[in-house]
Amino acid sequence: MDSYLNDKTMKLIKLLGVTACSLALLAGPAFGADDKDAKEKADKKLPACCEKAKAEGKECTHRCCVAAKKEGKVCEKCLNAGKKKDETKKEESK
Repeated sequence: MDSYLNDKTMKLIKLLGVTACSLALLAGPAFGADDKDAKEKADKKLPACCEKAKAEGKECTHRCCVAAKKEGKVCEKCLNAGKKKDETKKEESK
């Protein structure tokens, strides 16, 4: 009778271990997909001129931004201009 209980206990422990490992393997890709979406959103930053207009509830009126928006893109000229200003500020503070 004692060996019967030990067998049942061991089978239960094995079952719980296998279940925990399989859930861990399945959860990995699920959490990884969330991080990928967050990175894509971070990459789609708006130029400063477009952010100001959006804050006012309007659309940016720069010609380059309007043309880029028609193509479904972000204006690279304005986006890079904002990055250059940030870099010069960092260099001046050093």
